[in-house]
Amino acid sequence: MVPPHNITSWIERNYPKPRVDQEWLQGCCDWISEDKGLDPERNQEEFTRQVELQLLSSDLRDSMISSTGLPQNVRQQHKFSTGAHPILVEITALTEIGHSAFSLLNTRQARIEREDLAGLVQREREQNQQDGPVDDGEDEGPIPNYPRQMLKLEISDGSVSLPAIEYRKIPELNLGDTQLGCKVCRYTLLRQGHS
Repeated sequence: MVPPHNITSWIERNYPKPRVDQEWLQGCCDWISEDKGLDPERNQEEFTRQVELQLLSSDLRDSMISSTGLPQNVRQQHKFSTGAHPILVEITALTEIGHSAFSLLNTRQARIEREDLAGLVQREREQNQQDGPVDDGEDEGPIPNYPRQMLKLEISDGSVSLPAIEYRKIPELNLGDTQLGCKVCRYTLLRQGHS
């Protein structure tokens, strides 16, 4: 069975590279029809939203056709442009390179301690719910954010992986908050130095 034409056309317009695997798309459409009870013709807007949600939640190795996104030899190219079409990639690694490892380690330790403290306070509140208010003691404040200067990324289109460094801050990306597998779809110019 073939995925609905309106869905296939929408995918090709919005995510042209790499190309979505038609077998994956058909399975996705079948699941949305059965599990969500949506019809691709009558509920086109919601059905399309669900397909996009599934695509952006998927591992691109599973949902995309190999070798239809980044060129296989992109690591050897000194300069590469995506051209007229954006390329959907996912972040497979994320590292802050603008701050020392010591600074990052201290922030990580502070985050762990605050998360542990927040969990203890929550459990104490739940246990003493009937006994009245709980004295939290000193408020240590929110869980600290990692310092942010410049990120080094590993990106993949599902078959080709490429190291990348942001040359302008992308505010939506944050160490400690951005999950691996997060998708980025942009018209961009990637430049690499000589290997």
